[in-house]
Amino acid sequence: QASSIWLLNAGLTADLEHQGDRYSLQYLGAYTRYTDSSVDNFDSHTLRLQGANVLNARNAVRWESVLVDSFDPRGSTDATMLSKTPSHYQSYRVGGTYAYGAEGAKGRLEADAFFSTKEYRNNRETMYTADVNSTELNGRYFWRLMPKTSAVFELRFADYDYVATNAGLDSSSLQLLMGLNWDATAATSGRIRIGHTSRRYDSRQDFSGLSWEAGVTWKPLTYSTFTLTTGRNISDTTSGNTADVGDYVLGTNYRLNWSHEWRSNLRSEVSWNRTKSEYVGVMRLDKLNLYKAGIYYDFRRWMNAGVEFNYSERRSSESAYTFDRFQSLVVVRAKF
Repeated sequence: QASSIWLLNAGLTADLEHQGDRYSLQYLGAYTRYTDSSVDNFDSHTLRLQGANVLNARNAVRWESVLVDSFDPRGSTDATMLSKTPSHYQSYRVGGTYAYGAEGAKGRLEADAFFSTKEYRNNRETMYTADVNSTELNGRYFWRLMPKTSAVFELRFADYDYVATNAGLDSSSLQLLMGLNWDATAATSGRIRIGHTSRRYDSRQDFSGLSWEAGVTWKPLTYSTFTLTTGRNISDTTSGNTADVGDYVLGTNYRLNWSHEWRSNLRSEVSWNRTKSEYVGVMRLDKLNLYKAGIYYDFRRWMNAGVEFNYSERRSSESAYTFDRFQSLVVVRAKF
């Protein structure tokens, strides 16, 4: 079914700097209107307060508090495939990072602590199992090998507590990762993490295996940039019924992006994103390919416009989840 879509993104940011400390208050709004399907209209709001405080030459903290009021569009997850309206949720995240070690030191240490909560406000018959409270504790050690290259050793722990006790989704995750951060030349930079993930569920099949995340940026020319990212991770299903969607989802993702500045005020962007989702516990495999091409022109320093074409191709061993979608967009951006 074809429909025209009007999208409006708006943002407002207030920054404050005082004696080396930085504070920021930001509002982001996204307003979506379908001309032929008003039931799918929705608005999204994000309010973020964050700061960075330098305590002394070796100690610093970063912190943030984020409030989101948004929607999952129909068909964006397994649970929303059956919904008659977008699924409205509210989420809150608060936490921060402590860093020890001077800039340029041989070794640096970081530790994170975050708490978040998410609750759906409508479509409760299908979305009640997705209400969740989560806690994250992370630690990282950076060892400088060369002036612009560091080895990284990382430990991540997360606990997921779902409000619906009958969903069987409560779990904890432990990741041990190691890798590199580098900015070796003006043309190449990136980060790589590879390691082991253990995900233990209270009443579902556990996972223990390889995980990774990587991103590499290559600039053969100052005005042309290629970016390749990939990752493998575990995510919870969007339903408490394991007979439909299994115990968890093992996802592998690849993304390639090319951005090129043809002139100082004319830029193009082309990207390809492929995700393979294996639903462990049932005989289901999904493959999603996303293709995007866009060209953008800067009319003024504060205003640009462009045209985007997006094509989504989803193939699933469960035919109900197979679809093709094409979008053509006229984009206007203004910054004041």
